[in-house]
Order: sequence, then C-alpha cells, then structure tokens
Amino acid sequence: MLPKSHRQAYQEFLRTLLDLQNLSTASNTDAASLQQNFQNVQQIFQKQVAILTSDEVDPAIASRWQSIQTEIYRAIRLLGTDILFLRSSRQAATTEARLKTVSDRTQKLIGYCQALLQEK
Repeated sequence: MLPKSHRQAYQEFLRTLLDLQNLSTASNTDAASLQQNFQNVQQIFQKQVAILTSDEVDPAIASRWQSIQTEIYRAIRLLGTDILFLRSSRQAATTEARLKTVSDRTQKLIGYCQALLQEK
C-alpha cells in the first residue's frame, strides 16, 4: 500500500488530470485554455509527484510503483508535446485529431494514477 504522503500527491495529481480531461473533451475548448490547464498539471507533477521516492513504499509493490512512475513521467512529457502540436494546428480536422490525442494521453495518465491509488 502506498504511504499517505504518496496517496495525497497522486490524488491531487489525479484531480488536475480530470480537470484537463474534462476541458479536452468540452465542445468549445481552445488550445490556450488547455495549455494553461496543462501547466497546472505539470506544476503539480513536478512539485508533488516527481519528488516521490520509493523509500516509504512497501517493498512488495516498489518495483511496480517505480514502473508506473516512469510511465507517468514519460506520458507527461509526451502530453506537453501533444499540446504544443495542438496549439500549432490550423485546420479544424487537425485540431480535432490532436484534441483526441490529448484526451487519450490524459486518460492514460488518469489510469496510471488510479492503478497506484488502488494498490493494495
């Protein structure tokens, strides 16, 4: 089971990811709003999640925790790139495809957080 400090960090991170997911699926979303919301997600990640270590994690799940933490880090970086591409899109079809990519990657991050929070 994750220590309380880890659980709190992932719950806050999950909350910001859910906000980003809701924004990315809204019908009148603009890239600037997504960028601002992503910066919020990134800030929470850097200040609360990226600094977590496996020192307090139960040794039985430490390896799984480290793997998921690595995937979260990778997905955050890719999400940042996806949002940059979204901001540079000019055609409606391209914008729509990139919004779907942002939504899918955000959903993947949500899944990682939920997996960690359900860890027994």
